[in-house]
Amino acid sequence: RKQWYQRRVRGQVGITSISPYEAMKTSLDKTAWPEPVAVAQCVPVKIDDEEVLAASRREFCAKFDNYGELCNKKWSRPLPVPKTGERFLTSSFPVAIIAGDRGSYLRQVLSTFFKAPGFVPENLIVFQDGYDLETFAVARQFGVRLVRFPKTDSRNHKEDTFNQADHIATNYKRALDVLWKISADKEFVFIMEDDLTVSPDFFDYFNQLVPLLRTDKTLFSASAWNDNGYGHSAKDPTMVYRTEFFPGLGWLLSKKMWLEVVEPSWPKCCQGYSWDLFMRDVLKGRGLDCLYPDVSRTYHIGKTGANVFNQFFNGYFREHVLAKEPHYTLAGLDKLGPKSYSDLISGLIADGTLVDHSGDPCEQQFIPEGDALLVAYYYQRDPRETRQALAIAGCLNLWNVDRVRGLFNGVLRTHFRGNQLLLVGSMTKYGRQYMPKNIKPFRIAKYKDEIENDR
Repeated sequence: RKQWYQRRVRGQVGITSISPYEAMKTSLDKTAWPEPVAVAQCVPVKIDDEEVLAASRREFCAKFDNYGELCNKKWSRPLPVPKTGERFLTSSFPVAIIAGDRGSYLRQVLSTFFKAPGFVPENLIVFQDGYDLETFAVARQFGVRLVRFPKTDSRNHKEDTFNQADHIATNYKRALDVLWKISADKEFVFIMEDDLTVSPDFFDYFNQLVPLLRTDKTLFSASAWNDNGYGHSAKDPTMVYRTEFFPGLGWLLSKKMWLEVVEPSWPKCCQGYSWDLFMRDVLKGRGLDCLYPDVSRTYHIGKTGANVFNQFFNGYFREHVLAKEPHYTLAGLDKLGPKSYSDLISGLIADGTLVDHSGDPCEQQFIPEGDALLVAYYYQRDPRETRQALAIAGCLNLWNVDRVRGLFNGVLRTHFRGNQLLLVGSMTKYGRQYMPKNIKPFRIAKYKDEIENDR
């Protein structure tokens, strides 16, 4: 519950910032009202909006360190890059940033949004878990909306099992509940996090995918993120993949999918169930897929967080690449339907050059630099098994934590040292049809126990 006060100045319009002539108090007890708001101040006949902004920034810079750019005297609140033509239908979609107490990250994220053509500041809402003043102050400097929730912790629940996964899932759920209540008339919403910067073509990229999300009932969402989008494994910013895996990290969710899939099945607290694992299970159980780019449209800047530490960031996030230009015409959009994409995979496998299967995928020069279309097969005992694919992904310095990311029907499609590479399961329908009888699919030595048991 909150108490809010604002002193209106007669005839004054155009105040875009939070002025000194308003105040808010919040109660941490959901059953009680906060203390009354008491304000004593002299109000000028006319408020200078620029002076309000300058005073707010002086106060901010006196309180918080490490904001050199923002606290530079020449800094002013950025103006969004003008949108052009009809490309940016996505400009009308709300943008939700799930945030906590990382104000320095939020500052970087907001700066990139203001540089992305098609961005409308009024559509962005920061959903803050807790009352961290620095995060609140950063949002205030950029003039974007902010919704603050009481800090999520075990005191909000009777269960004793409340942990970090429950904390994040609870924060996501209440943010999405509020977002859809205030965006009831919107068809799509963007879901972001406070450590994801965006590319210049962020809105343009998604705008080209909206027609597919509208017409293909088997698509759950479109993502801005490629887990395997490293400098050595991402090449073409016009290329889009289809996968049964949920990438997250900057994604577009439709109202239809929220109402029919996500909201009704969201797990109750508190079971230690990560929200993103829930999303992936939702896809698996309903036969839904996602779209994601070869070259990512978000970059993960967070070096600290619930599931990230400095060493993990260096190993799995630092070398990701981000699209650089404000516009790319996405290619092959007519081939992203479930059947047409499967046919595309079949055609690529049939036309591709088989890599030398007598070699070791963990060797440094297993695949040299080039511009070829290559096909490699990994061992499976059944069409759903991916242990060997995960091991090979590690050898190729791709994402290899918990599961293979980006698979479509047992096939991982990626770039590698300039080549386009398809890693195909031996027991998938593609492997059974196209794998030559005279080769043995790759089996990494770390699973020798598995090999011995198969003999």
